[in-house]
Amino acid sequence: MPTVSIIIRAKNEERWIGRCLRMVFQQGMKDFEVVLVDSGSTDHTLAIAGKFPVKTVRIEGYRPGTALNAGIRASSGRFVACLSAHCIPKDASWLETLLKNMEDPAVAGVYGRQLPMSYSSDVDKRDLLITFGLDRRVQVKDGFFHNANSLIRRSVWEEVPFDETAPNIEDRIWGEAVIKKGYHLAYEPEAAVYHYHGIHQALDEHRASSVVRVMESLESPNGHPALPEGFLPETMRTLAILPVQGAVQKIAGRDLLELALGQVRQARFIAKAAVISETPEALKLARRSGALAVPRPAKLAAPRTGTEEVLRYALESCEEGDVFFDSVVYVNYLYPFRPQGFFDAMVDEFARTGVDTLVPTLKDFQPFWTEAQGKIVRCDEGLLPRQFKAPLHKGIIGLGCVTSSEFIRRGQLIGDEVALVPLGSALYSIRLREGDAFSRAVISAALERGAAAFGATEQGERTSEGPGQPRERKGASAARRKDGR
Repeated sequence: MPTVSIIIRAKNEERWIGRCLRMVFQQGMKDFEVVLVDSGSTDHTLAIAGKFPVKTVRIEGYRPGTALNAGIRASSGRFVACLSAHCIPKDASWLETLLKNMEDPAVAGVYGRQLPMSYSSDVDKRDLLITFGLDRRVQVKDGFFHNANSLIRRSVWEEVPFDETAPNIEDRIWGEAVIKKGYHLAYEPEAAVYHYHGIHQALDEHRASSVVRVMESLESPNGHPALPEGFLPETMRTLAILPVQGAVQKIAGRDLLELALGQVRQARFIAKAAVISETPEALKLARRSGALAVPRPAKLAAPRTGTEEVLRYALESCEEGDVFFDSVVYVNYLYPFRPQGFFDAMVDEFARTGVDTLVPTLKDFQPFWTEAQGKIVRCDEGLLPRQFKAPLHKGIIGLGCVTSSEFIRRGQLIGDEVALVPLGSALYSIRLREGDAFSRAVISAALERGAAAFGATEQGERTSEGPGQPRERKGASAARRKDGR
């Protein structure tokens, strides 16, 4: 039985596997075996490895933990060294130096230094040089571990095998688990390897997103990364602004401004509401409801005045003195129907996503065209069944768009980074429009039939678009994207 089993993971590593194995078999310590775990190489990896005395294990459906566990099961050493095929031991004392750290029975595993190649990218060089320093240490609380260059006790692995479900950082998961069991981890800078593509693979965004999701789950088992107290939705100061132009609209015996203010008033995460209007009736209603009343100057009452100008003026008026707001909810009171708890769900999602603007949307799968440089251009993906095509999102801005106050102060309602919240029903997109008999009839009928102040109780559906998986939160999903504004 060898003292150490060296497990090397590989897939299409013909450029590196020969160099790696050559240095492995030049080690001063000879009491080891080598197990190569190949996950479907189609190049010359296996042919090159076959020129060395190695045992080969082949697997399908690669997961890093699966590969390591398969190799360890096929081995017999008291200790197990884990090495990536593109990691080349720096010298002949690499293995012996790792093994010396196991003289302390409290140490479950040790990982070594990783050095960049001279031709590695500057990004990879930076990450490796920052992460792997020159001081040896023993980690009692820190679960960081790296299997590209490591050695562990088989007895500990039998107690805590590698996670076979994780798409990456199985080493960090294992490290956290053994620390919780009271073991220690060691870092040994003298046991170094050269690692061509670094630990972050030149900032591969997809990999980075995957890694972050796993790390967040380790730090926050409930799936919600902790927010600093000042960033929590209940500690953010959020202002709802309701612009009113002309007479306050009433329908089916209901005052729509009063209805909207009632919806806002029930939101825990809205610190204050403000009505900006040139109409005394609207300002009086605002004061009676406990909202701020902002008289709208004549220059902002013109028909062509933009909503963004009005919002900026209202925010600046509300922030006179020592009052300030972190975020603004734009509320068009002519939308009478909103999901139950809509405003709180929006502010909460805004706080947790960290985007500039959160926009409620209605998903649409119908054909759409736009005009571009005098040509008609189709926007959708064609007449496919909706389960096979991506929807277009229609922004329902006035329903309750949430934006960082810094953009409102610049005169922008929509910031640079936008998250989308698809609504669960077209009812919420209905708005009373001047001279539109149809919208008036629909709203009137819905109100007369007893629709609650927040509309139907159905919550928005969640979608997953863009990098990574958004957190599952009650109400709706934020699908991140970059807005070109």
